[in-house]
Amino acid sequence: FFFFFFCSSLLYCALLSNEKKIAEVLGSAEVAARLGDTKAAGEVTALDNFFKMLKTQPERAYYGYGHVHYACEAQAIDTLLVTDDLFRSASVAERRKYVALVDEVRANNGVVRIFSTLHVSGQQLKQLSGVAAVLRFPLPEPEDDNDDDDDEQEEEEDEEN
Repeated sequence: FFFFFFCSSLLYCALLSNEKKIAEVLGSAEVAARLGDTKAAGEVTALDNFFKMLKTQPERAYYGYGHVHYACEAQAIDTLLVTDDLFRSASVAERRKYVALVDEVRANNGVVRIFSTLHVSGQQLKQLSGVAAVLRFPLPEPEDDNDDDDDEQEEEEDEEN
């Protein structure tokens, strides 16, 4: 029964070829209860929690490398959300940057969720730069708006080494 229900729901949504419908089915309480602790269910739940936090307490939901790195330095990250394509980047410096971020969050007892960009939730996260975080406590916005310039300088230094 479970397999048939789950497959028929996804098949129905796939036939409609509407990603929003697929996300709706995967996010429903009934399907979530049947999926249990699968990776896809965990990703959907984590992304939903991020969006809820972004709406209700935006000072506890950061996205984009500069903001997330700032939160990581403050040891404020409770859950880090990262797309898998950031680890497959053609740039070695880019891959190292995200591996270091993941390692640091784990060292600070944070939870890391790596999202497949083949899944609807991973595609949604990719639209937000591919990296986001739910924070343990509110942080003020970073004062320095030159995060992108700092990132470029770090990448250039990494490539020189």
